[in-house]
Amino acid sequence: MKKLLCSIAGLSFALAGSLVARAQTPAAPPPNILYIETDNIKAYESEPYDKVAAEYPPVSRQVKAATHYLAMEAVTGSPRAIYLFDYDSYEAWQKDTESLLGNATVHEKFAALDKLESQYVSEVHNTIWHYRPDLSENVAGADLPHSHYWEVVIFHMRPGHDAQFDELTKLYKDANVKIGQQNIPWATYEGMNGATDSYPILIPMTSLKDEDTGLAHEKDFGAALGEEGARRMDKLSEEGVTSVEDNLYMVNPAASYINPDWVKADPGYWAPKPTVKPAPKPAAGAPPAPKPAPAQ
Repeated sequence: MKKLLCSIAGLSFALAGSLVARAQTPAAPPPNILYIETDNIKAYESEPYDKVAAEYPPVSRQVKAATHYLAMEAVTGSPRAIYLFDYDSYEAWQKDTESLLGNATVHEKFAALDKLESQYVSEVHNTIWHYRPDLSENVAGADLPHSHYWEVVIFHMRPGHDAQFDELTKLYKDANVKIGQQNIPWATYEGMNGATDSYPILIPMTSLKDEDTGLAHEKDFGAALGEEGARRMDKLSEEGVTSVEDNLYMVNPAASYINPDWVKADPGYWAPKPTVKPAPKPAAGAPPAPKPAPAQ
């Protein structure tokens, strides 16, 4: 129960420190269908993996791919990278997949990169998730272009106990209202394919300082929940929750193929200009470099 409460308390305050920044850049609604690829990276192979991962977005830009994706790498837990692809529907996902498979040139380029990347990956896992607006909060207040870190909390439920998760979410929301944090944005998804009876909660953060804010206010959340609410949450957890995963991720801009509006909002992060090294100065006493010959 303590671990569950810590996870929920973290949701309550992880973003409290950056609500003002979010209000300045309204976010688009979360995608209805979220396709997530998870690459489990072999130990100590993150650097060569990242170099190959950065080769994918230029190919996507070259062919003007319609589907964008956000790349993130785990800060906690085992080494892994996740890629979030957004779609309006299963049909849209099908069209995108078939378009890729139908373009021999593009398919060949991605296949070559997959082969290079495979030597640094132990396993690849793909899942499809469905957005649950009824279990989410203030998604329009998220400042996604400036969110360089994400917290992902996944509740794994016992089969047939989804109602318990709904009630846990309601208890969490009610406690947030009592402490004046009902504007904190977070999106909840439900596992459809590859991960059933699971609910990931996605929390964007502009800075890890927001986590410090959460630690400083855990007691406030517990007080707002109250003894009765805590007992009810404990019972719901015992009945329906098998485990809770709570991990931090850092965005990898070089491996992301994101919406151009995000680039405009934070160009220094998403599209940094290459560093130009100054020409080396001649050694003391060395003759000056020859001037280029005049054009004929």
